[in-house]
Amino acid sequence: MRSHSWFPAACVLLALMTALFAAGCNSHTDKISDLLNNPSGFAGKDVTVAGEVTKIYELPLGLSNLGISNLAAYRISDGTGQVWVVSHAGAPVVGDKVGLKGAVRPEGRIGTFPLGTIIEEKGRKVQ
Repeated sequence: MRSHSWFPAACVLLALMTALFAAGCNSHTDKISDLLNNPSGFAGKDVTVAGEVTKIYELPLGLSNLGISNLAAYRISDGTGQVWVVSHAGAPVVGDKVGLKGAVRPEGRIGTFPLGTIIEEKGRKVQ
């Protein structure tokens, strides 16, 4: 009987292709206005939003000694509203088009600076 050494590799390839296809099918994007109009309904939940970066705020360089030098906040607009995003991966550039996933926090702040409803970034893609 002949062995099919290609069969396990083909199965792995098929599984990877299926996973990539399934991930690509989840292209739902939440409207920022929906988050702002119902922050408690989205509290702690992961959302996906896309928009243009309109403003950034990065921590002063002197705070890098505390190990939080990449902490930043940036505001994005999707045409329905604007929301601040808190990131531990630095900020994109004003004018960048970004897509991101993160958790909604109804009463976000950086230090004592209140930001209102924010998204705590878990992942970002600059388009």
